[in-house]
Amino acid sequence: MVEPSSNMDTSNQQIVVFSDTHVSKSWDHIAQCLGQAAAHKTPFLNPNRELNRFIDWINRSPHVKAVINNGDSIDYYFSDFLCLVDLFKNRPHNRRPSNLDLFNQMIYRLKKPYHAIPGNHDYRREAYNYAIWGTDHINLPKSLRNKHKHDIGHHAFRGPWELSSIMVNKKGHGFDTLHRGIRTSQGLTIGNYHCIFMDSGCDAFARAVNWLKYIRQVVGARMISYDSEGFDNEELKILQGMLSTCDSQDILLFQHTPLINPKKSRLGKTYHLSIDTFDRLRREQKLCYSTILNNGGGLLKILRDTRKNIALVSSHTHTARYFLIEKSNLKATEVSNPEFNAHRSDPGLIKHLTTLPLGHINPKDGGNRTGFLKISPAGFKEHILHSFGG
Repeated sequence: MVEPSSNMDTSNQQIVVFSDTHVSKSWDHIAQCLGQAAAHKTPFLNPNRELNRFIDWINRSPHVKAVINNGDSIDYYFSDFLCLVDLFKNRPHNRRPSNLDLFNQMIYRLKKPYHAIPGNHDYRREAYNYAIWGTDHINLPKSLRNKHKHDIGHHAFRGPWELSSIMVNKKGHGFDTLHRGIRTSQGLTIGNYHCIFMDSGCDAFARAVNWLKYIRQVVGARMISYDSEGFDNEELKILQGMLSTCDSQDILLFQHTPLINPKKSRLGKTYHLSIDTFDRLRREQKLCYSTILNNGGGLLKILRDTRKNIALVSSHTHTARYFLIEKSNLKATEVSNPEFNAHRSDPGLIKHLTTLPLGHINPKDGGNRTGFLKISPAGFKEHILHSFGG
């Protein structure tokens, strides 16, 4: 990695945060099936292409001081889609290509200091079925996918093995390579900010220990939620210790999955939070869509009790939203980006935001833009790459 020049004007230096690249070998295969000409004419979003373009842009930008990868680097670990025939052949894992290898081939071209955390998709082991889960997240309409499905693949029904798409395996998937030694809750100083990195874990529904709580949340909030597992007490204790011993007053806390998030954006809407009844209030106010499942109240208590000026930077939702949470009464208000920036230096507020995705969109819930986040002395700014409408 190349450090910025020591005589660079620091007033313009930026921390760039990208997330949700969802790199997969399959996206390039789809582009080939559609044809090179069609791939450029259609609105198909190729996440691999977007990551390569992003890296080229970063390498040309003199003001970028550091690059943060906020999770979901890959769509799933093994590159290929296993149908029943492949399963009966029982192919050994060491002969199967990895999407993480593909991601690292791209990210090694980056010529800036780089730090990363895993997201829930980074824990997923096997490919999923496009006929079941859809392809709207890459803006590939069902009609076009069906027209080319035999060439694209990922459509054969595998019976009970379909559940393999949510299987997780924390060991042996190269996370040390992915985040280059950044461990849970470790931190470093970038510019005026002290950055702390948290691992919000795998999909909550992938672990039986979470099922009862997950089902209760889904039923209580009356919506399907793609939650991450969250944190245990030991992880929160480490975070609390880091905040209490850190000299810097300005803290950026990075975790892939947000603490609070409504399914629909409503600027100006106010929500009421509580440490003791955190989960219940989130369910009642439908503020728990694709959030962390465990220990949200514990995390909120730590953020409330610190006197430091803290911003929680999360991703996962494929939409950019901004919240100001008052430490005095835990009232949370969804605000615009300008209003968020107007209060960015107020230590009495917890600043909570989610970033635009780089390689996936969320059209069903109003997330139709791709991009990344710039953090500089001027504030938090969205850099929009594409708008897909709808």
